Amino acid sequence: MADRRDERGLSIGDAVRFPHRGKTIHGHLYRRQGRRRLATVIDSDEGLWKVSEEALRPSDEPRRTTMMTPEDAARAAWRVGDKVAFAGPEGEPHTGKIAKLNPTQARVRSGRALWNVPYGGLRRAGAGKAHARNGAEQLSRVAATARALMDEHGLGEWTFAFLEAERRLGDCNYQDRVIRIGRTHALDAGEAEIRDTILHEIAHALAGPEARHGALWKATARRIGATPRANVYERKGR
Repeated sequence: MADRRDERGLSIGDAVRFPHRGKTIHGHLYRRQGRRRLATVIDSDEGLWKVSEEALRPSDEPRRTTMMTPEDAARAAWRVGDKVAFAGPEGEPHTGKIAKLNPTQARVRSGRALWNVPYGGLRRAGAGKAHARNGAEQLSRVAATARALMDEHGLGEWTFAFLEAERRLGDCNYQDRVIRIGRTHALDAGEAEIRDTILHEIAHALAGPEARHGALWKATARRIGATPRANVYERKGR
């Protein structure tokens, strides 16, 4: 199993602390933003903070092995294309269609304008397409299944999270020791397919980054019960 943390020893799910206006904020590393060297930290109240990675220091709190936030649950109620109603900054009513689901807000197209609307401010407008399952409950089930399978296969020090990219089914990031399953995939696919995707990524974690989709990965996938087939909508973190 590969363990490629950054030079300061932090990976997704690790407990961290950082200074803010004379106080120390404690939380867990939730997400990185690549070249900008910014991190998102989730605090004990489930609030999200944008912080420079240079400001982060390890904390003695236990690490967090599953990342599912209230925003994940709120966003799970919506799909791109849903018809919604919302209030503008002066309370004026608007209607439109969801164009994009961002971490804490929906991007809604209303006429020629695009609005960023917090999920709590959205209401359904019109019949629209009915969603087959309660999104928040479905994500909770997928997270619980993933956590159980990761623990079963010796990945107790890895973190599970959901992936925001709509067309990606999953990925395995060795540096951050995190396995992610696409949120859209988790909401719309069947139980067997989701389980296979989770095992697919677990096989990558076990086989290591150099295995890719080669013979070692395929053998590992077969051993743990995953379909030994590459996924075109998948990316490996290095």
